[in-house]
Amino acid sequence: MTSLHSQVNDNTPVLVGCSQYLDKKGPEGLNYLDILTVSCKEAIKDCEAKTSLKEHLDAISVIRFVGDTPNRDSATTALWGYSNMPRSLSNSLGVSVPYEIYTTTGGNSPQLVLNEICNRIKDGQINCALLSGGEALDTFVSRVKIGKEVSWGDDPGGEPETIGSSRDLGSESEQKHGLFDPSAVYPLFANSIRANEGKSPKEHMEDIGQMFSRFSEIASKNEYAWFKIHRSSEEIVQVSPENRMVGFPYTKYMNAIMRVNQSAALVITSAKKARELGIPESKWIFMHGGGCLNDIWNVTERVDLHASPAIRKCSEAIFDLANCSQDEISFFDLYSCFPSAVQVAKKEIGIPDNDDRDLTVTGGLPYFGGPGSAYVVNSMAAMMVKLRANQGQFGMVTANGWFLTKHGAGVFSSSPFLGEWNQVVDSSMLQDEINSKEHVQFIEEANGKATIETYTVVNSREGPEKAIIIGRLENGKRFVANTNKEENLLNKMMQKEMLNTKGTVKFENSKNIFQPE
Repeated sequence: MTSLHSQVNDNTPVLVGCSQYLDKKGPEGLNYLDILTVSCKEAIKDCEAKTSLKEHLDAISVIRFVGDTPNRDSATTALWGYSNMPRSLSNSLGVSVPYEIYTTTGGNSPQLVLNEICNRIKDGQINCALLSGGEALDTFVSRVKIGKEVSWGDDPGGEPETIGSSRDLGSESEQKHGLFDPSAVYPLFANSIRANEGKSPKEHMEDIGQMFSRFSEIASKNEYAWFKIHRSSEEIVQVSPENRMVGFPYTKYMNAIMRVNQSAALVITSAKKARELGIPESKWIFMHGGGCLNDIWNVTERVDLHASPAIRKCSEAIFDLANCSQDEISFFDLYSCFPSAVQVAKKEIGIPDNDDRDLTVTGGLPYFGGPGSAYVVNSMAAMMVKLRANQGQFGMVTANGWFLTKHGAGVFSSSPFLGEWNQVVDSSMLQDEINSKEHVQFIEEANGKATIETYTVVNSREGPEKAIIIGRLENGKRFVANTNKEENLLNKMMQKEMLNTKGTVKFENSKNIFQPE
C-alpha cells in the first residue's frame, strides 16, 4: 500500500528530529555553547537517518541568550563572550554551513525562526536545518555566587544573520515607572482580567491555583522539568516564606523560572531531503500553519489590557491555513510565563472555560522551566514527541515575547501535508489592521483627578517596594504612575480592592505620583 508520505511535495518542510536536555549540575554544569551542542547531537541522532545527516546541514539557527540581550546592564551581559554563536555551534558539531541565523530577544523567536526556515525550504534555499536554543543561567549564577571563574566565550569570526525586531520593550515613560521586568507588568494584566470578569481577588486566585496546579502536575512527570513537584492550588496561591509575593497578585510559584540549565533542538528538512537521508516516516511532523503578529507595542496604548487582538488574528489565520478549528486540537502548549498570558491566549484562541484539554505538554515556564527566549524550542520538541505517539492528531504551540507584545503560534501534526506547501501566515495585512486600530490616548505628564484602571505592587524579598498604577484622568486620557513609598499604603493596596479607586495624580520629579482618596 502506498504511504501518503510519498505524495508529499519535495519542497514541503518537515520536522524530523528533536531533543531536550536538562543539566542539574549547578556550578559544574555545562556552558552556553556546550549545552546547545548536547541537544543538537541528540536531535540529529533522533532523526535515525540512514546516512550522516551532519554532512547535509546547510543552516544552523540559535535563539538569542539572556546574557546577550542588548542594552541590559547586568553581570550576565558584561560577561557574555560569544561573538557568533551559530558559527561556534557549527564548529562544535564539526560542520560548516552557509546560513548562520541568530534571533533577537523574545519568547516568540522560536516560532519566528521556524517560519523563516520553513519558507526557505519551500523556496529551495535550504534543505536541512538545525534550530537550537537554551540557557545555562543556573550554572552561571552558581559559579558567580561562590566566586568561581566564568570565562565562557568563543570568537569564531563572522557575523550571523539576525531575525526579529530589536525594538525596545516599551516607552521611556513606561520603563521609568517600572514597566520593565515582566514580573511587574503581567500582574497589571491580571487585575485587568479580573476587572473584566467581575471577579473578586479570591475568585481570581482560585482560578489561577486550579490552572497552575495542573501545570505543575504535568511538570512533575516530565523528565526534562526543572521542578518535578506537584503543587496544590492552595500551595500556589498562599503566601509563605517559600512562596513570597512578587508582583501582586502573583506569588513566586506563578512566575516563570529563568535560572535553569535547559536546552532543546529541532531538525527541519525538505521532504525530498528526508527521503534521501532515509529518515523514517514515523519521525515526520508537519507544520500545517504558523504565524507571528505583534500587539500594539506600548502596553499603555492598548485599548484593553485583558485582551490580545494579535493572538486572536494569528490563531484564526493559522486555523484557516491548517483547515481545522481549535476544537480539533488534541494538545496545546500555551505560553505560560505568568497566569495572565495563559488566560488571555486561552480566551483569544476560543478554548472554552470548561474545556478539559490540558493547556501544556511540558508543565509550563514556572514549573518545567523557562530557558530565556528559547522555551518554545522545548515545547515544540515535546509536542513532536506527543504527536508521534498520537498519529493523525493535531497540536498547537504558542509563543510570546515582551509583555504580551510579540506573538507566534503553530499547528502541527503527523498527518502529511499534501499539495503545495505555503503554510506561514502572510502577516503584513493583519499587522496593519492591528496597528491602525485606535490607540488609547496616553499622557506622559498627568495632573488632576484620576481613577485606577489596573495596578500592582512590586515586592522584594524584604517586602513591598513600589506600586505601579495604570489609570485614567477625568478626560479619559491614560497615564502610568507610582505611589509614594509608604509601607501602610502598599500593604493596603494588596489587602483591599483598589480597582476603580479614585484619587489624584501629580507629575513631580520626572514621575507621575498617584495618591488615592
